[in-house]
Amino acid sequence: MVLTGQPFQPTESTHGRHVWVCDSREEALTDGRQEVRETLLWDLAGQPGYRLIHQLHLSEVAVALVVFDARSETDPLAGVRHWDRALRQARQVSGSAAVPLKKYLVAARADRGGISVSRERIEAMLREMGFAGYFETSAKEGWKIQDLIAAIRDGIDWDKLPKVSSNELFQTIKQFLLDEKKSGRLLSTADELYERFCQTHAELTADRDLRAEFDTCVGRVESRDLIRRLSFGGYVLLQPELLDAYASAMVNAAKSEPDGLGFIAEEVALAGQFLMPKDERVADKEQEKLLLIATVEELLRYEITLGENAEDGKYLVFPSQFNRDWPDAPDPQGKAVVFTFEGPVLSVYATLAVRLAHSGRFETGRMEMWRNAAKYAAVGVGGTCGIYLREINEGQGELALFFDEAAGEETRSQFEEFIAAHLQRRALPQTVQRRRIFVCHECGTAISDEQAQRRRARGKTTIDCPVCDTAVSLLDREERPAVIAESAAAVVAEMDRHADAQRDKAAAATSLKGKIESKDYDVFLSYNSKDREKVMRIGERLKEQGILPWLDEWEIRPGEQWPKVLQDNIKRIKSAAVFIGPKGVGPWEDLEQMAFLQEFVDRKKRKQECLLIPVVLPGRKNPPKLPPFLRLFHCVDFRKSEPDPLEQLIWGITGKRGPAFGAVRGA
Repeated sequence: MVLTGQPFQPTESTHGRHVWVCDSREEALTDGRQEVRETLLWDLAGQPGYRLIHQLHLSEVAVALVVFDARSETDPLAGVRHWDRALRQARQVSGSAAVPLKKYLVAARADRGGISVSRERIEAMLREMGFAGYFETSAKEGWKIQDLIAAIRDGIDWDKLPKVSSNELFQTIKQFLLDEKKSGRLLSTADELYERFCQTHAELTADRDLRAEFDTCVGRVESRDLIRRLSFGGYVLLQPELLDAYASAMVNAAKSEPDGLGFIAEEVALAGQFLMPKDERVADKEQEKLLLIATVEELLRYEITLGENAEDGKYLVFPSQFNRDWPDAPDPQGKAVVFTFEGPVLSVYATLAVRLAHSGRFETGRMEMWRNAAKYAAVGVGGTCGIYLREINEGQGELALFFDEAAGEETRSQFEEFIAAHLQRRALPQTVQRRRIFVCHECGTAISDEQAQRRRARGKTTIDCPVCDTAVSLLDREERPAVIAESAAAVVAEMDRHADAQRDKAAAATSLKGKIESKDYDVFLSYNSKDREKVMRIGERLKEQGILPWLDEWEIRPGEQWPKVLQDNIKRIKSAAVFIGPKGVGPWEDLEQMAFLQEFVDRKKRKQECLLIPVVLPGRKNPPKLPPFLRLFHCVDFRKSEPDPLEQLIWGITGKRGPAFGAVRGA
């Protein structure tokens, strides 16, 4: 608070995430233009329960303040290594786009009796982790605050940061959005925001339509994560930091599951039936309901949780939050490979556990997961593979891979290479090391690392088992003759595609709940009643892709007047699919088409997109006789297999081209 110019106030430990404007100033450029340099201060709660969520927000960091409590009664420097490695990993992911980073180590509450850490230990940490400076501060007394503010200002290399050119209009729109955020308003649709902007800036909007510029500016403010556009309802979340608070509360609820199984029922999560500080909860229950849906979608999209269907409903399983002890820890039978790595250990493990379950070649469930361990069944070929995590130090982990006897060489290779590729992406790649455990295939006796290394140093590739004298190969898998029919790289790529598709499918299913709640329909389905079953099947397939169709069979309650319901909803629907089946166009379909055509024309006048998509159903033998106003539009033909008609229909509805989730093998 004091870094952003606010007066000191005694507060409880903060939760969640807060974003403050720390500094904003104009600099005159040589060509006469003005450059606005704005510094945003992200306050991330440091408690371990929040790390899984907060480390998602470390990209594009120019200055990092790693703060520790000078008077902590345990280890004041606990967490410093975690954040150092998380920052390094985030920069690694950003690659060439990473901005120059300055890190400062900051002791807080130094007025409480000095620093309970030796100067030698602090100096060693500064050198080891490359901190650019160290500050012993007191927010209450103002000690070193101005020095730290100056270090932040001087630590930012403005010339190497990405620049955004904008005119005065963009600055006006941006300030309007920030004012809306400061007002405490939680959710607004983009349409509502634009209407309020027009009302408060009538002098700018009186004679021209600024909607395109307004939407572009919303996107730019969103890129700083100051606001967030939700995937449903056209909503803009003006307080996106609340997503962190709700996500962390769900993670903690899973960790507190009585049997230690690290899960929370999806219906419990979506109903908000979990413990959470009262001052962090949204008072408006309807808005909270939408926020909860967005939170679950984010947890699934970031692969922090795994959706599991059971007889009594769906569960959100958090692999990193299991408290149930695994009886085979810490030395599992069948251990064959050990990886060591550095980075955000729990995040690396959680995303790996989820992606393995989504890979299409391995599957697991709640009962096959324990504290830092999980078993996977190889789909279709048999055998069990597993992972066991041991956190060596903060930000440093060891991952053991183990297999049962039924797991074949091909299965083992695919499992191992998928994990190796994951660690290269999600951990610090230069720290990833692989060590193989050599075991006698006759009696199961393990050869020690020292024995294997000393034999290899002598140029030997085998060693006799000390129990049964069987020759044990010391060749690593990469040195052995090829035993896999397809290259490991191709298999890993396929598993990654499948994992991506399953992740997107799970997130889309949650987004669909938000669309249903907000009545955010993507497409109106117009059809002949004799083709109802075929159209309903297509509608169900669209739902699987996160697309919400408006179908009279699903949306009109018995007793309601059909034309009135259609008229009330048609203005909110983004597109229409007109189905032509073997029986041709139905009598009601003409009226539907004409109603939507009129809406189409009206939206065109307002420069809003509204698509009409002719769709030919299977079973029609003759070329479809389209109504005159549909003949200009390219149609989707379900009588053909190429190009995939469902993909074509989705492309028409969403404007996004690409394979549907179910197009990945095994989905």
